[in-house]
Amino acid sequence: MAHKILLYCCKKGGEWVTGKELFEIWAPSNSVWSPWVSPALFAQIECVGDAEPTGSTLSSSVEEPSSSERGAIIVDMPGGEAVKLAMDLAGHGYRPVPIINASPGPQQARVNLSERPDDSASQSVLDMRSLVREICNASARLKKMRFAADAPPVFILDSLRLRGTHPVGAYMFDNRWMVFPQDFPSARFMSNQKIMHVTLMQEKGEAPQDDLAHVLMRWQDAGIEILDRSGNRITVGRPSRFKASWYRALAIMGLRRNSAGGFGSFIPAAHGGG
Repeated sequence: MAHKILLYCCKKGGEWVTGKELFEIWAPSNSVWSPWVSPALFAQIECVGDAEPTGSTLSSSVEEPSSSERGAIIVDMPGGEAVKLAMDLAGHGYRPVPIINASPGPQQARVNLSERPDDSASQSVLDMRSLVREICNASARLKKMRFAADAPPVFILDSLRLRGTHPVGAYMFDNRWMVFPQDFPSARFMSNQKIMHVTLMQEKGEAPQDDLAHVLMRWQDAGIEILDRSGNRITVGRPSRFKASWYRALAIMGLRRNSAGGFGSFIPAAHGGG
């Protein structure tokens, strides 16, 4: 059964928004990129309280997307930082598309924006509290924003998705996750939308993570340029098991799926024999 999602919008007196409405803030019917908004995150989170003001993390030199040389952006940064950066880019005309294919876990799915962030120990392998808080914080603002019908996308990832933030242990909620080429638009779809290049925003000097490299390599092979955040061209190396039919099955070994279609479930206690 799907969990009910509630968002208390940032208006005097407030109003409750259903889970379907919250998802549609991030995946509106008038956006060609909405099919790639991952529903797994929104199947559980609950938000209440007034949105917090957030400062820009982008230089004022960032330009509006050009219709003659269109590009998409992937923000692969830690949790909340990725959402903040994507929302700054939204102010420059890019449509935020969260590809967060995991549940935050029952202990960190509820956020009250009127209270101080919870700094207690997380019971999830991947602490998503910062990410969920920023999603809650951005939703009311995003609902009021208007984008061009063909606005280019800024895809949102969590760079901590594979390694997590805490050691794996019994009874913890293991919500580590990964992306696959099917989680992103195909090179043909991107080309049909006149996307000529993709800018990867991540920690300086890092190579694309292996799971993302499978996506970028397909785009690169189709003639879409991959750029770093300084605008320099990146040549993505061929990742292991590229286009192997058994790649997905092997890649998810050790990760835990849930009934919502994403990643995340509890680790059972180990029982010794005897």
